[in-house]
Amino acid sequence: MALGKRPGGLTALAVLNFVFGGFAAIGAALGFGGLALIREGIKHAEEIGGKYEGQSITGAYIVIALTAASAVLLIASGVGYIKQKAFSGRTLGTVYALVSIGGTVVGAVTGGGIGVFGVLFLVYPVLTLILVNSAYKSHLSN
Repeated sequence: MALGKRPGGLTALAVLNFVFGGFAAIGAALGFGGLALIREGIKHAEEIGGKYEGQSITGAYIVIALTAASAVLLIASGVGYIKQKAFSGRTLGTVYALVSIGGTVVGAVTGGGIGVFGVLFLVYPVLTLILVNSAYKSHLSN
């Protein structure tokens, strides 16, 4: 089972993962829905003789898919933090951080830029990387 009493900071990290994971899941669902509407609008415009000359929405699909993956990883690693497990806590937490940072970079490169939210979307994953691989590493074991 667990190595002992779970630190309050690790519990707080788990709660933040659940909250951020829920928001990311909602955001991904809304993003996929919005992109489906945009795709249908483009299709309809082309059917009536119009021509779409805007940006490709492929980059947006990639960013939203990474957001959905981040949501799953956030929730799974939050459970790992609560149970103090190495794989589901530390490993999935690290994978989440890397996926999230990658998604933010892809979003910036494909036209989203780095604004206030871009910085915020980098802070929590970096904090997660630091905490689960240093301060809480000994609390997350098999």
